[in-house]
Amino acid sequence: MNSMKDVGIYRKAFPRVSETFIQEQSLSLTRYHPTFITCQLVKPIPQPCVALSEIDFWKVKQAFHILTTSARSFKAIEHLRKLALIHAHFGPDGIYAMRIAEQFKIPLIVTFHGHDITVSRKAMLRSGKIAYYQFLRHENELKQKASLFIAVSDYIRKKLIEFGYPPDKVILHYIGIDTQKFSPSTNIGEERYILCVGRHTPKKGIDTLLRAFARIAHHHPDVSLVQVGTGEMSHDLHTLAQQLGIEHRVRFLGAQSYDVVQNLMRNATIFALPSQMAEDGNSEGLPFVILEASASGIPVVSTWHSGIPEAVLNEQTGFLVPEKNDELFAEKLNALLEQPGQALDLGRQGRSFVCEHFDIRKQSIKLEALYDKAIAR
Repeated sequence: MNSMKDVGIYRKAFPRVSETFIQEQSLSLTRYHPTFITCQLVKPIPQPCVALSEIDFWKVKQAFHILTTSARSFKAIEHLRKLALIHAHFGPDGIYAMRIAEQFKIPLIVTFHGHDITVSRKAMLRSGKIAYYQFLRHENELKQKASLFIAVSDYIRKKLIEFGYPPDKVILHYIGIDTQKFSPSTNIGEERYILCVGRHTPKKGIDTLLRAFARIAHHHPDVSLVQVGTGEMSHDLHTLAQQLGIEHRVRFLGAQSYDVVQNLMRNATIFALPSQMAEDGNSEGLPFVILEASASGIPVVSTWHSGIPEAVLNEQTGFLVPEKNDELFAEKLNALLEQPGQALDLGRQGRSFVCEHFDIRKQSIKLEALYDKAIAR
């Protein structure tokens, strides 16, 4: 007898290059078959998928779904009738998934990742984004109707409760990463480089990293800074690198595939991400790239920000400094570059810590238990 159940994984636009963790988590399930549900399929995927964009040449159904949150366009899709529950990623998407869950009378779980609960309500209203408007309009209904809310860090768990989400429904669950895919390199890299993977947005603090690197670059002529990502601040960051006189020492690679990031992680000397709270309150949940770096045996330099101290043990798996402090950030980078033995030790301890607490296989067993709990309710 087949005891496998079907779970719908909802994301309004999917898949996005910066959200590979959604697929990774879903494909690590062993007792549930995932079907990805989306309004706009960004590119084809090999997994089972229901996408309005595939059956909506004139984009009428997609527009209706986004503007009204209605699930009417999904009603006739027979495959969805097999679902035992639906799991939405990001708070605003939870509103849209809530309508699908109601349509098929199944439980709903929503994972909050960071900006979806930390961005100020005023900033959401000013954003002009329909999804934010719908979220604010129907948030109280979501609090009542969803079976469980998953917080990706304890910081996010506390934020959800602060905003009135029922404490008995809010669960801390680390998504986890594949510690087999992300593992230390067996080869000694020819090049020494500091790696940063992060979108060019204010909360990533990449301007702080550039200023920190400029402070120490002349001490380490053999070290470069490699940055993966793109976004609204790309032009400003390129200009800042020129103003600091380090444009020839910094390689901006733009957005890169999962495989490219894996290889960069394995051969990096240090991983650096000076995350910070943006002016609109936007904060990290728990950046998966930090976990991937630690799993790769790379020491991490980051900040005392949001859920990051849950992933980086200061002076054990890396270093943490206050937000926006490029002087202290430079000091920690310099220490690791000058003491490769210490860097190696921190990297090893980071790998051990992540394997114990963030391995995706262990975490997926816990996630499936949450699915069971939601269905039992």
